[in-house]
Formats: sequence, structure tokens, C-alpha cells
Amino acid sequence: MDNFGFEQQGPRLVNPDATGLNDFFKKVYTYMALALLVTAATAYLGVTLFAAQIAAIFSSTMSSLVMFAVMMGFVWLFSSRVYTNPGQAFGMLMGFSVLNGVTFAVIGLTTSLGMIASAFFTTALLFAGMALYGFTTKKSMSSLSSILFGSVIALIIGGIINMFFFNSIVYLFLSVVGVVVFAIMTAYDMNRLKAMYIEYGSQGDATMTQGLAVSGALSLYMDFINLFIYILRLFTAFGGSRD
Repeated sequence: MDNFGFEQQGPRLVNPDATGLNDFFKKVYTYMALALLVTAATAYLGVTLFAAQIAAIFSSTMSSLVMFAVMMGFVWLFSSRVYTNPGQAFGMLMGFSVLNGVTFAVIGLTTSLGMIASAFFTTALLFAGMALYGFTTKKSMSSLSSILFGSVIALIIGGIINMFFFNSIVYLFLSVVGVVVFAIMTAYDMNRLKAMYIEYGSQGDATMTQGLAVSGALSLYMDFINLFIYILRLFTAFGGSRD
């Protein structure tokens, strides 16, 4: 699913030119990998050099919500520019990755490196499996759009409410649901990107193809990040956090 409003078209997938499709997804995953690296580097710098400042930013629920609102503003601006100015949108993707890295620094300050590594590798395996399914299936997954969108909204609302009225059972429930939703979302987004490339990108419009690649990178980046967060929550809930 494109987490930010781009809908998949068409009832089924057909086989496009394999070379063009492979080149397109190489570009998508290159951009996604760069975004993840920027996030990881920012989080590392936050933990090692700016721990006090990071702790101050996220010292209250309200400041955390402000950061969330800023990030959503970035996403809105990105979605309005990605198909008209892909280069600018790529810069926004990198900026968004930096903001995510700031929030991830909090995880680095409160969670053991071993737990983070275990959650990361689990996320990578699950993400790879679901992405492969979404790419190889011959069926369109577009019918899942409204269900997944509603599930994400419910997770966001539930998470915000639980920040104010914390309940451990609700926390675990949301974490399990989050893993399921974003695992399916990964397959959906791969399926959607393949269909959109067939419909638009294979027509030779370089700007459209580049915009689609940057947009796809953000969608898959967000799928990976959210999967990681919910898996890490489960790991820490059952395995403990940093001593």
C-alpha cells in the first residue's frame, strides 16, 4: 500500500519487460537502502553525541506528538511534489530519514544493541519474504487497500491513546496487529508498485518513472520501519530492555 494516498489501478497484473521492471526496482531499493542508512547514521550520532538533546526533545508526550506532526507534514509535502519534481522529493525523503533517525536515537538509548540487532534481522527476513510474495503473485492485491488503510489509522489512533492511558495488554495487542498489518502492507506495496510501473513507468516518461521510484522507496521504507518498530516492541516486551 502506498501509505500516503496513491492507489493501485487494474484488476490483475501482466508480465512487463523484465529488464525495465528489474531496473525500476533496483532504483527503488537503492533509494530505500539510502534512506535506511541515513536513519541508522542519524540514530547513531544521536546516541553517541547528542543523547542529552535527544532525551530533552522526547521528554514529554506532547513533544513526541509535535515531532510526529512535523514528520507527517514532511510526508504531505513529499506526496505533493513527488511526481512533478522527483529530485526535490528525493531530498525530502532523505530529510524525512533524518527525522526518523532522531526518533530512533531514543530506541538506541533505551534498548540493548543485541535486541535491536535481533529485531532488525527478523524484520529483514519477514520484509524480504512478503516483498517477494507481492512481486511474484499474479493476482492484484488492490482489494486490500481500504482494509489496510483503515488498519493503519486504527493503529495510529490506538497508539496515541495508549500513550496517555498506557495499558500493557493493549500495547502487546497493538504490537502484534502492527506486525501483521505491515507485513501484509509490504506485499501490497510491492504488488502495487509493479502494477503502477506496468501502467505508467513502462511508457517511457522519465519524470513519472523517477517519481514512482522515489514514492515507492518511501512506501517500502515506511513498511520496513514500522515492521521493525512493532517487532522490536514484542522483543523488548518478552526479552527486557537495556539494563
